[in-house]
Amino acid sequence: MGSEARYTELRLPLRGLPYVALLVAPCPRYTFVRAFDVFRVGAERREDGSVEVVHHLPDQDAVYEIDQSLNGRRLRWYAATVLGDPVHHRIRRFGAKLVVQKRMSIRQVLKTFTESHKVPSEQEDHA
Repeated sequence: MGSEARYTELRLPLRGLPYVALLVAPCPRYTFVRAFDVFRVGAERREDGSVEVVHHLPDQDAVYEIDQSLNGRRLRWYAATVLGDPVHHRIRRFGAKLVVQKRMSIRQVLKTFTESHKVPSEQEDHA
């Protein structure tokens, strides 16, 4: 095939065993059926000695659950990706649930259930 696979990169600190789960379907017991770490491509050591887990999320409409450790606390957040947009849009859990249940499109959820603050990053952890 002539075209390269397009993706956006998401890096998480290794502390606390983070994961990125693709939300694939609704589940009556656990809210979501998740595919764990299917886009994980490896880990890299930074100059300060810390390790980051690298995920290549495909350039497509999808919703993800991200679980990580930030400032010593567990943090779970939800991100949406949109075809052709390199940004990981932070959305509310309820918005992710609506997309997985096919009650709303990702674009509708982004207009209604976008989180007001930016996606957490390792740089904020050192502040």
